[in-house]
Amino acid sequence: MKHTGARAALLAFLLVVTAACTRDDNTTSGTGESTTTASSGGADDARALENGGFGNLEAVCRNGDASGATATGVTDTEIRVGTVTDKGFVGAQGVNKEMYDAAVAFVAWCNEHGGVLGRRLVVDDLDAALLEYETRVTEACEQDFALVGGGAVFDEDPNNARVGCGLPNLPAFVVSEPGRTADLQVQPVPNPLAETSLGRYLAAKRDFPDGIAHYAIMAANVPSVLLVRDQLVAAAEAQGYTVDYSVVYAPQGETGWANFVAEMQAKDIKILEYVGPPSELVQLNLAMDTAGWELDVLMVGGNVYDATYAEEAADIAPNLYIQTQYHPFELAADNKATQDYLDVMATYNPSGKVALLGAQAMSAYLLFAKAATECGSELTVQCLLDKAAAQDPWTGGGLHAEQTPSNDTPSPCFLLLSLGPDGFSYNEEATQPTAGLYNCDPDNVMAFSGG
Repeated sequence: MKHTGARAALLAFLLVVTAACTRDDNTTSGTGESTTTASSGGADDARALENGGFGNLEAVCRNGDASGATATGVTDTEIRVGTVTDKGFVGAQGVNKEMYDAAVAFVAWCNEHGGVLGRRLVVDDLDAALLEYETRVTEACEQDFALVGGGAVFDEDPNNARVGCGLPNLPAFVVSEPGRTADLQVQPVPNPLAETSLGRYLAAKRDFPDGIAHYAIMAANVPSVLLVRDQLVAAAEAQGYTVDYSVVYAPQGETGWANFVAEMQAKDIKILEYVGPPSELVQLNLAMDTAGWELDVLMVGGNVYDATYAEEAADIAPNLYIQTQYHPFELAADNKATQDYLDVMATYNPSGKVALLGAQAMSAYLLFAKAATECGSELTVQCLLDKAAAQDPWTGGGLHAEQTPSNDTPSPCFLLLSLGPDGFSYNEEATQPTAGLYNCDPDNVMAFSGG
């Protein structure tokens, strides 16, 4: 296959947008009020996992008498769905596998507690392997009622296969412009084109007011990443930041990290925004450490919330502001939904990967089950989408901040994580929470001009 190397590089950097991460197994204590306690409330509690509940959701999965072959993939006894990943791509084996792993665990748990009103869930493994998205969607059109809890890097679907066959999608993430705006889709945690979160910019501006005149941004030299960079720069500039230094780096094999550091030193950069994978960020951290130079703050996306990065950079990383909308794994003991996700994985798919994208997939499956249950024997595509969109506010039972499921309504809520020698921790001081662990100020969302 031609251009495989370039596609592999693009895969790595587009995953920045999806906020993929792995669990940090070195858990740390944090501060901040929890919105949901980890206690299930007793054997009779409809929220308890053993009763088909999840987080603060009651009886997500339960027995019932729903029936009827109301749509493709729906019969009297089962509902068949598909989860898309790129886990089989030869250039990066296992990418996004945590989404399918979460699907397997959720379906096993759900079916043990009665399925969706008595209908058993069946999940199809739709491995797009990076380059076969349309092929997998075409297969799903013939067998599945819906796509749930998945995502693919190249989700443009240029021939409109999914919408053309009437296949709904409740994804864990979407990437491309067509993917983010497609019809027959409800995103549990929306990733809109026209608006973005200002959380880390507002926090850094407040905490390091002199630094905004010395702001820099580094991004991989990949077209889709540069589009993201341009949006980030627009957000920063709208808050008064001055771009003092902007550089693109090679998506594979970059050797100029020391030069970048020297150039930033010469410009007295105080705040740096990095757009790329944690593996490359380690190289930048090493170069800064060698030069004996520190930033006031380094702003990054949720993909840097990564166990391997913590192991390699905890002692040399500068002041990190890692932005996310999900309750930290390190504080699972304080949040029932996060602990429920970990427990479902441990019990029903113990060899599966635990990661942020897995939690995103779990939220999508919970939304699907809630909506499908409300449809009952009238389970159609339109009913599913209508009921899913009506779950407002949606938190995945407490997995994440409040959302309005849709394609175009972002949440104003965020929290910031830091990294230290003991691992990741919740940064309450930088977050300035207004709702539990999250800062949910309406001013945290910015619309792009013309969006």
